[in-house]
Amino acid sequence: MISRIGLAAAATALMAAPAFAVELNILVTAGYSPAAGFIPSADVHRRLYDEFQAQNPDITLKYEILDPGPSGLQKLLTLASSNNLPDAVIVDGQWIARLVQSDVLQPLDGYWSAEDQADFHPAVIEAETIDGKPYAVMFQTGMRGLLYRPSVLNSIGLEEFPRSFDDFLAAAEQLKAEGITAELVPAKATEEPSTMHMLAIYWGLGGELVDEEGAPVFFEGDNAAHLATVYGMYRDMVAKGAMLPDVTTMDEGALRPYFYGGEAFAIGGSSSGVRQMWSELPELEEDMAVAPYPMPVEGTEPVTILGGFAYGLTATDPERADAAWKFIEFMTESKNLGDICEALGNLPVRNSIWENNAFFATTPIMASFKQMYDGKMQTRPAVPIYTAISSAISSQLPGVIAGTISPEDAVIAARDAVMPEYERQTTR
Repeated sequence: MISRIGLAAAATALMAAPAFAVELNILVTAGYSPAAGFIPSADVHRRLYDEFQAQNPDITLKYEILDPGPSGLQKLLTLASSNNLPDAVIVDGQWIARLVQSDVLQPLDGYWSAEDQADFHPAVIEAETIDGKPYAVMFQTGMRGLLYRPSVLNSIGLEEFPRSFDDFLAAAEQLKAEGITAELVPAKATEEPSTMHMLAIYWGLGGELVDEEGAPVFFEGDNAAHLATVYGMYRDMVAKGAMLPDVTTMDEGALRPYFYGGEAFAIGGSSSGVRQMWSELPELEEDMAVAPYPMPVEGTEPVTILGGFAYGLTATDPERADAAWKFIEFMTESKNLGDICEALGNLPVRNSIWENNAFFATTPIMASFKQMYDGKMQTRPAVPIYTAISSAISSQLPGVIAGTISPEDAVIAARDAVMPEYERQTTR
């Protein structure tokens, strides 16, 4: 028999329980969650999750970790095919078009106000808009460039980072005499960051990946020549001892020990990694800067790639979709997003954060990233075939660097890897 005290407690609990409680299922990348390995990220996300729960007692957050790489994309496509999608997700911006094509993401035009959108960089909105509707909220950008130590630059008699590729190779000879490798950038096959570092130079030369209809054109005419030029730069750097051939096995994280130990002068890195690098080697906070990539053609400038992770709405049930949008709106609100970006060192994509957050306004390396952010910049094309193009381009790097395939033949090989997938996507 249930005691009267037990009955009273049960009745009280029932009266206190929300009438329409929702258990909100979200898939998030580990780095942007309470499970982050980088403690400042884990702390700020844990605090914000707790605040959201306190403000929304009718919503219970339940999160699972989604791999940020290709297996994560495949998982979402599989969940969609079995009608088991969560209510909200964090996805790499390059996936958006593919996920929209597969009916994974829901449009946000009924939720995301024009006033709030106006606080975001226009390129962010463009990158997330398909057929006139926004499908995700990009909340940061991991802008890439060459991270270096000004003290090492000055030690070889230079006051500024070389802007031309020829000048960079000349500096590399001086560095090599000191036992220092000039540059390390990731060149691992099928790794998106490998392609992202190449694109800044490729776009700066005038290359295009797809045409206005979204068809691949990177292997045609001048585009092919520009891509071959970029491949050739990687080949030449390794051949001249300006870069180690081991980059074909490295991601961005694997480059850092060489930088920390003074074995490499510059490494390809993201603004998103700056805070963690400071935590691993505190002296870098006073001795690290960022530079755009040296260009192989006089009069050209690199075009910085704007790309990052985004929140997407996947719920189709109206009640669950409303709850999911509440969560997305809360996490991407200017103050909360500013706290996240500051904790990780991610570059904001909201104008108000740049204006109001002292860390981004006063930290020298962030000011340098802001110059790149305000300069020539481009987002990855919002087309389903982009992920295949990225994978195909980076997959040729190991062969080019090893000398087993010429830059020109690498372009053709990338074309041959992409076009069957493009035909499949356009004919199904």
